[in-house]
Amino acid sequence: MQQDTRPEFGPDELEPVEAREIELHRWIQVLAGIILGLFTLFCGFASAYLVFIPNKKAPILAFVVGIILLLGCAWVLEKCFRLISGRKKQGGLLSPRTLRVVSFFMLVLPVAGLFTGYYRQMGAVAIYQALMYFFGFLGLQALARKRQADTMPEEPRDQ
Repeated sequence: MQQDTRPEFGPDELEPVEAREIELHRWIQVLAGIILGLFTLFCGFASAYLVFIPNKKAPILAFVVGIILLLGCAWVLEKCFRLISGRKKQGGLLSPRTLRVVSFFMLVLPVAGLFTGYYRQMGAVAIYQALMYFFGFLGLQALARKRQADTMPEEPRDQ
C-alpha cells in the first residue's frame, strides 16, 4: 500500500491555474476535417460555376463573387487539411487576427438585417439570432485576446 506523498496546500498557498483550451480527440478532428472538406469541395464547385459559366444579367458581378467564394473555399480547405493531417501552429487553428475578422463579420449579419427587413419578417427569432451573433462576437474577441496574450513573450519584471 503506497501513501500519497504529494504535499498538501492550504487555500492561501495555491498557485493560480491557467485556463487552457480543450483539444478534441484526434479521430474527431479527422472526421470533422473530412466532413467539412467534402462540404467545402461541393461549395467550391458551385462557386466555380459562377466563374466559368457566364451570367447573362451581371457577368462581371458573378465572376467577382465567384472568385471571392473560391478564395474562401480554398482557405477553409487549408484548415480542413490541417485538421486531417494534425499539423499544428502555435496559437490554434485560427490566428487571433482571423478570429477578430470572423467576429466582425458576425456583427455585420445583424446590422444587415436592419436594412433588409429581416427583423420585420422573422420577429422574435431574428432578435434571438442577433443576440447569439453578438455573444459569438464577444466570445471570439475574448478568444483572440487570450491567444494574443499566449503568443506574446513575457516581459521581465523589474523588482
